[in-house]
Amino acid sequence: MLQSPAAGGGPNISFVHAYPHALPAMRADQSALGSMPTSAFQYCEAMRTASGFGWYIFPAMSVELLFDGVDTYIAHGSEWERLTSEGLPEIESWWNPYCPEYLVDMAPPFISAIGVPGYIQIWSGLLVQTAKDWSALIRPLANVKNTSQFFCFEGIVETDHYAPAPLFINLRLQTTNAVIEIRADEPLFQVQPVHRASYDAQNLNAFTHRTLSDEMTDEDWAGYRRTIRTANPIEDDHSVGQYAVELRRRSKKRDKPKS
Repeated sequence: MLQSPAAGGGPNISFVHAYPHALPAMRADQSALGSMPTSAFQYCEAMRTASGFGWYIFPAMSVELLFDGVDTYIAHGSEWERLTSEGLPEIESWWNPYCPEYLVDMAPPFISAIGVPGYIQIWSGLLVQTAKDWSALIRPLANVKNTSQFFCFEGIVETDHYAPAPLFINLRLQTTNAVIEIRADEPLFQVQPVHRASYDAQNLNAFTHRTLSDEMTDEDWAGYRRTIRTANPIEDDHSVGQYAVELRRRSKKRDKPKS
């Protein structure tokens, strides 16, 4: 059952399980599914933060595809059929008993060809909704390269207004005349909450360029110095991973309950 995101208080996201056999959304992993080098995981808080930002989303079921450069084919057992649009097995028995009459037999399709050779859309089996003024950024897995057979497109959906929305991803198949397997037990894409103001055109257009010659103040230079390490250990007070330590310390202070 959908729990409406709370008003205010930061980003909040709700996932609706519309197909019970689909895996639920999973908090993204700061180690990028174990693929991040140990030194990066230990010291590079920027990579850890980006990797763990959001949720991993899985396809509703496993599927095998074949792209010949023009048409996409989907496997049904040992047979291959040209892909147009297909629903999930027995989705009507899960969808129809709960939806209003005007939406009977209108569950989202699982997989569809979307008009351009090699371009397809895959549904996760989930619906998504965000809090007021928050949107869902749908994107490839952060810092994970899971395959060269297909490419995940990014998109931002205003899932506070157009919601609950089917949680899809658009893919471009990049391998021809070879089986492309998309597994239901492997994350396919990532969803991240973004505030509308962060991509508002007016805010994005409000930027400046400065020069070193006459617009860097003493405070600016001091701030820059705090971000770098030098080759002189006597002068340098930056230990390895200092940024990570300071960031985690600030995070603990922010998360500490107020008495």
